[in-house]
Amino acid sequence: MIGEALSDRILGYASECRVANPLFTKAMDGTMSPPLIAKYLANVHQLVIHTPIHLVKARQAAEARGDLALARHFDHKLAEEAGHDAWAARDREGLAKKTGVVAPDAVVPSMAGLILHIEALIEKDPALYLAYILFAEQLIVLMGTEWLGLLETRCGIPKTVMSVVGNHAELDKDHVAEALDEIDSLVGDPSKLPAMRDALTSSMLKFDAFCLEVTSTPAVQDVEQSAGSEKHIAAA
Repeated sequence: MIGEALSDRILGYASECRVANPLFTKAMDGTMSPPLIAKYLANVHQLVIHTPIHLVKARQAAEARGDLALARHFDHKLAEEAGHDAWAARDREGLAKKTGVVAPDAVVPSMAGLILHIEALIEKDPALYLAYILFAEQLIVLMGTEWLGLLETRCGIPKTVMSVVGNHAELDKDHVAEALDEIDSLVGDPSKLPAMRDALTSSMLKFDAFCLEVTSTPAVQDVEQSAGSEKHIAAA
């Protein structure tokens, strides 16, 4: 019940993204330029780097609550996510070779905010992290392949330098199908649905903020803020 309710909201969100999300609309109108893709890849690289960190924190939090089934689930996800940051690293190198655009190392403040938001969900209740994971995996399955096609045909960004998206879009197909039953099994209590919905909605808002910021033209102030955000993440 909980899994299906969350999944339905993600399906609606994906439909909204096709007309309102700047990552998608800029791909459609051909304005997702190599500098913007470089910026996107740098930030996604940081997010993927933090995924194993978040999964370890979630496993530890579940263990502290005595929820061994949830802890085992996060441990299984940790094994699945091993090495995925290498995809983003190779994409950044590939984009630089093909376009001459080097992805910056700093993250934008909204990505720092998303990473800290995930950590806050885990600290509040590790089960809430399941809502974010479903959102991330289902959205990329629903839109990833289509988005990459638009980037290649309309923006000249080859799929070969976007493997972090393409690989996840393929691998997460099975994960999403499994996740709906897993959420119902691991969360169990139907009274947790409002909290799970809130976790999903807040994650969507954080992702919206990232999409808007990462597709904007960088300014000197952005660079300074990004450097500060990266230090904040490193210290967390």
